[in-house]
Amino acid sequence: MNSVNNGEETMVTIGMMMPLNLINKIERRKILRRLNTVNVFDFEYAPSENDQLELNLEEDDGYTFNFKKGKWVFEDCLGEHQEFEHKDQKEGVIDSIPSQLKEVYKRYLNIIEEGEMDIVQCEWTDYRMSEKKLIELLKKRIEGEKINLIS
Repeated sequence: MNSVNNGEETMVTIGMMMPLNLINKIERRKILRRLNTVNVFDFEYAPSENDQLELNLEEDDGYTFNFKKGKWVFEDCLGEHQEFEHKDQKEGVIDSIPSQLKEVYKRYLNIIEEGEMDIVQCEWTDYRMSEKKLIELLKKRIEGEKINLIS
């Protein structure tokens, strides 16, 4: 927020947004593709317009999807939270095994040098990469190769 105080412009930060890393971007795309192509629910459920699905990975981390015009879409959590607008709420647990990408990333984190840019942290760019390509890059770096993200 910018304001002028006695002729002096000041800037105040009201909140902070954390950039998505490449793994989160890939996960979000995979979840959306699966939600929109396969019945992923283990109970009888047909989504209705404006249904909301919240996936909480950790206490303050997760994704929110809304059912709009016949498909699930990712909801950027900027603005009002719709939690209290829904009549019914159900909770459950998703069992899954760690992905190959996350396993390779753990190994990668153990070998990068201090001050070296983590290739998964893409900051505010719109950089897109497939899961397969990211795994290849991480494995190359684990094996000691220097990698270049600019291609």
